[in-house]
Amino acid sequence: MKLTKTLLALLLGVVFSAVVQAEIAQSKNDLTHDRLQVAAPKLNEQVPNVAKEEKSTLSVTKEQLAQYPDLIVRGMVPAVLQNNGEVVELLLPLYQNLPEKDPVLFEWAKAIYARRQGDTGQAVQRYRSLFSQHSDILPLRYQLAQVLFLNNDNEAAKDQFQKLRAENISPEMVAVIDEYLSALNKRNQWKVNGGVSYLNESNINNAPKAGTKIGNWRAWEKESAQGFSYYLNAEKKWSWANNLYTKLQFEGQGQYFWNNKKYNEFTFRIAAGLGYQTARFDTSLSPFTEKRWYGGGSSGSDALKHYAKNSGARLEINYWLNEKWQISTALEYGEQRYDWRKHLNGNNYLWSNTLFYIPKSGQYWLAGIDYNRENTRDRDNAYQRKNIRLGWGQEWPFGISSRVNLAYARRTYKDIDFFQIRQKNDEYFTSVTLWHRDVYFWGITPKLKWSYQKISSNHPFYRYDKNRLYLEMSKTF
Repeated sequence: MKLTKTLLALLLGVVFSAVVQAEIAQSKNDLTHDRLQVAAPKLNEQVPNVAKEEKSTLSVTKEQLAQYPDLIVRGMVPAVLQNNGEVVELLLPLYQNLPEKDPVLFEWAKAIYARRQGDTGQAVQRYRSLFSQHSDILPLRYQLAQVLFLNNDNEAAKDQFQKLRAENISPEMVAVIDEYLSALNKRNQWKVNGGVSYLNESNINNAPKAGTKIGNWRAWEKESAQGFSYYLNAEKKWSWANNLYTKLQFEGQGQYFWNNKKYNEFTFRIAAGLGYQTARFDTSLSPFTEKRWYGGGSSGSDALKHYAKNSGARLEINYWLNEKWQISTALEYGEQRYDWRKHLNGNNYLWSNTLFYIPKSGQYWLAGIDYNRENTRDRDNAYQRKNIRLGWGQEWPFGISSRVNLAYARRTYKDIDFFQIRQKNDEYFTSVTLWHRDVYFWGITPKLKWSYQKISSNHPFYRYDKNRLYLEMSKTF
């Protein structure tokens, strides 16, 4: 007997909620205990009572069972659905000897078997490979999230649980997922992520169209540069009683150009804060200090030198309104001081709001509104910037994923400059990112990204546009 992929997917979609109910009742004590001890919940994965009753009244040997392929298949399907490693371990050798096997069921069983053997790394690899082709199968996403959790891939597990929670599942199942999310939030370990992107800049200094002039003043010429951008972030939380926590954050990012080093730069920020979190709500207040090193641009040198520092505080609030909607707000204030461009000294304000929507597990939408204000000693360098953002992420068939971002901002300066122009800019930005979910190495997924930026300004020297096409790679440790 051979199950088709379509039939299997249909069966899994129909029975998912029913299968989960069998796990919930006996899992809550384990979840509570683990939350208090090591934040590692384990769901009860035994077969339903009916199956147990049948097992107690019917006894067959492996040799006898091998003579009935239909029984093997009919036993394998519920075992896979319930993530029952004991039954899968029994039936897998028999199933793989069948002349006709459903490839989805077979690969899924091997993933469960790897988890059963304690090889969570191998289990993650098998689940990811299968999930890249069948992201619409809810029990598969659920088991992938579980094994990511067991493998301490915390951010990836959190992402899958949050997507799964947006599906049309029972309130009891939502409660179990919330328990997982609470446990993930309580894990006291370093979270490290970083990435590198290749850059091929044809207009590194944002020059306007060649030949642009204001009176007898001619704009600067374009410069090109090749290199890479990079970032590395690290965070550690310490959980305390009553959902309180403290955290320490390090953030570093920069650009390196091997053939135009005067545009190299590096920024480092350190922050320490106090926060409060539940499965749905997280807020924190973190004082920070930030330093920036810069080559100096067109008039600079190849060596990095200290350029500026910025110190202040950041307040963050994240709240899941329900299973599909999340709102995030960030408020930041900083005092900025420059080493040699003293006219830029002042303070800055940021207010950022993002509404996040997950209609289903393989799709998300976001909309954001930001306000940024820079106060400087010289008013012609001070400005306010209002920005709106839109984003869309999608998991497609055949393992393809995409992300699209659009943004528009209005930047208005406070006073006229040397040319008697009070600058006003319309800023447009778009990017498209593509990757394959089953293409990764050492936990790194390469992504192809195209971006376009256009600045439309009443100041001739600040009008430009540029395209970028680059390869980015990132990893969460």
